[in-house]
Amino acid sequence: MALKKLDIRYNKFRSFIPNEELGALRNLEYLLLDGNTLDENFLRSSGVMSSLKVLSVANCNLNGTLPRQGWCDLKYLEELSLSGNSFTGKLPTCLGNLTFLRVFDLTINQFTGNIASSPLSSLLSLEYLLLANNNFEIPISFESFANHSKLKFVTADYNSVIVQTSSKSWIPKFQLEVLSLNNCSQMPSFLHYQRHLRLLRLSKCNIGGNFPNWLLENNPRLAEVLLDGNAFTGILELPLLPNLKSFDISNNKIQGQLPPNIGYILPNLVISTMSNNMLEGLLPSSFGDMKDLAVLDLSYNKLIGDLPIGLAHKGSKLNFLRLSNNMLKGEIFPISANINNLYYLYLDRNNFSGPIPQKLSTAPLITLDLSYNNLSGNVLAWLGNIPSLTSLALSRNQLKGHIPPDYCRLEGLEVLDLSDNNIVGVIPSCFNASLSLKRVYLSKNKLHGEFNMFSNSDLKVLDLSDNNFSGSIPKWLGSTLEITTLLLKGNRLQDTIPTQLCHASNLRILDLSHNNLSGTIPHCLGSLMQQEMLIELYPYSTSSGYPGFQTFGEDALIDVESSIKLSSIIFFLDNYAWVGAEFTTKYNTYSYEGSIVDYMSGIDLSCNQFSGEIPKELSNLTEIRALNLSHNHITGTILSEFSKLQNIESLDLSYNHLTGRIPAQLSELTTLAVFSVAHNNLTGRTPQRSAQFATFNESSYEGNPFLCGPPLHINCMESTEIPISPPKPNCCEDDTGFLDMESFYISFLVAYANVVLVVVVVLCVNPYWRNVWFYFVESFMYPCYYFFTSKM
Repeated sequence: MALKKLDIRYNKFRSFIPNEELGALRNLEYLLLDGNTLDENFLRSSGVMSSLKVLSVANCNLNGTLPRQGWCDLKYLEELSLSGNSFTGKLPTCLGNLTFLRVFDLTINQFTGNIASSPLSSLLSLEYLLLANNNFEIPISFESFANHSKLKFVTADYNSVIVQTSSKSWIPKFQLEVLSLNNCSQMPSFLHYQRHLRLLRLSKCNIGGNFPNWLLENNPRLAEVLLDGNAFTGILELPLLPNLKSFDISNNKIQGQLPPNIGYILPNLVISTMSNNMLEGLLPSSFGDMKDLAVLDLSYNKLIGDLPIGLAHKGSKLNFLRLSNNMLKGEIFPISANINNLYYLYLDRNNFSGPIPQKLSTAPLITLDLSYNNLSGNVLAWLGNIPSLTSLALSRNQLKGHIPPDYCRLEGLEVLDLSDNNIVGVIPSCFNASLSLKRVYLSKNKLHGEFNMFSNSDLKVLDLSDNNFSGSIPKWLGSTLEITTLLLKGNRLQDTIPTQLCHASNLRILDLSHNNLSGTIPHCLGSLMQQEMLIELYPYSTSSGYPGFQTFGEDALIDVESSIKLSSIIFFLDNYAWVGAEFTTKYNTYSYEGSIVDYMSGIDLSCNQFSGEIPKELSNLTEIRALNLSHNHITGTILSEFSKLQNIESLDLSYNHLTGRIPAQLSELTTLAVFSVAHNNLTGRTPQRSAQFATFNESSYEGNPFLCGPPLHINCMESTEIPISPPKPNCCEDDTGFLDMESFYISFLVAYANVVLVVVVVLCVNPYWRNVWFYFVESFMYPCYYFFTSKM
């Protein structure tokens, strides 16, 4: 019996079968080779398998352009997958020979060319066309596919969508069930004729106009609608969609109130994401009618009022609730609420008040974010009874008391944010061995003591700014190789910067300002930020649209559940407790939140007692965006090598004892937005007013008496004398005091000496005044003598 089907996917074969023996598989109909390493000539030789109907070579390390012979001779081929390889170039014209081709998967390659002029337009049997993650040009009109009456599944995300004016009005013969596009800039006109859509994804297209309620009304079978990242306006007038399970309209400009009967018109909704709009009014209680609702995100809107009682009803499956950045108030959850399935709760940046309800201890919470509210009371010890917690954010409330040692029971805790409260005392020492902390935010409290309890953790962020910590910077910080952000400003730290800190090669943000650190700036700081920044991306997955290869048949159904599952995973990855950093640059303090913190890099050593010269090694910080060494006692010259800091946006060297000229090479810094060398001892001309330096005003150079040229109002002379260093303030306090104390002391001593000298001269010259002076002294001397004699 001849072999009809061969499935050897992911068996780590490196060549499969020698090309000369492929003829032995002449009668093979199904060949599935995914995940092996095939010979580069395999496709060219595959034509001998003339009976093939299904061929899948996904993720087989194939590259180059598609051959123009061999595989094109498989005239009975119905399903072909080339996904997950590195093919380049245009599709060969011989592809038009595959007239029976129903399923064509080209996802995750590097194909190019306009699909309107490719052989795809002649393959009238196509049903499933998968083009995502390539370099194709996709005409938004789809007019070249007007006669593809069988076409029902198109995914073309992450290509180049081009606007192409239609030559004439046309009505498509196809009725799509799935359409997935992004970056398309306008609504595809053929959608006006579609009635069978089940999955619609037009994400990040920046399409304007009123929200397309008509599109939902025309397609009552819709199960997943993803219209996020557009510019839709207007209000929601949703039709009855009993099959809809996933609804994402986030990052638009939709206004008005949510439909009060939304639970009736979307009864089977599982995931609802409507964040970053302009929705207003009350939160509809009919959300409680959605018996399968698992994810609800209405953050960054203008919702008001209390949480509806029915939101967490009996039998509720809600496990993700995000209502951040609204104007909600009142009680967080009533006693009757069912939150037994709640894993993620984000209620930050609202107006909730009162104590944190102990009801939350009954939920299996993984993330709890109640920051930026008006919550009061002590930092609650019972939060330590939620063993599943990995992220706890309670910042910017009115909490007080000590950090409870009960938190040491949270062995999986990775994010702890208690910043900007009224917390006092010391950090519990048990944090050292108990927790898996990666991000710690305790700034703007009244904590004191040491912080050695973090020495054994895998810290990435440590923010202890604006507290009362004292002592020296711990040397163990250099052993936390994962740390990217270290913020210790505004404490009472002393001594020098330990050189061990330079071992933290991933450190990108370092703020030690407003302390009492001294010594020279370590040369080894120039070795920071040298490691390449890794930013994790979530690539397009072919599983988002269909369940897998060789599963299509005449009655094939779209696996919407698997699509929703993937959407949910990405959704969870993109939503987490506040992580980031506050860093001062360009004279302002910015909050770098979420993944954007990975793009920031800066060092702030201002307002300390550092001395010595600027280390030349700092010019190796080519990724740095902000460098602040102001208000110290730094001497020497400004480094001309700073011209290598091609990403720097803020450079502040003011209030030091720098001498010499401002290097002309600094004019090469085209990204510089803030520059200050004020109040030093610089000489010569200011840099030529071109590019960025044309934007700096007099305040960037003031306080240097022998500096000349615009924007200063001092004309440059050919001969200049090297001045004596003017007095410098030694901190970041206001330097415009009422009196110059050094001048005051000198003038006081001179005046005092003059008075004494005048008195002596008068007594020597005038006998009368000399007798009066002796009589005056004698009248006080005898009473004092008798007083002390009587006492003794």
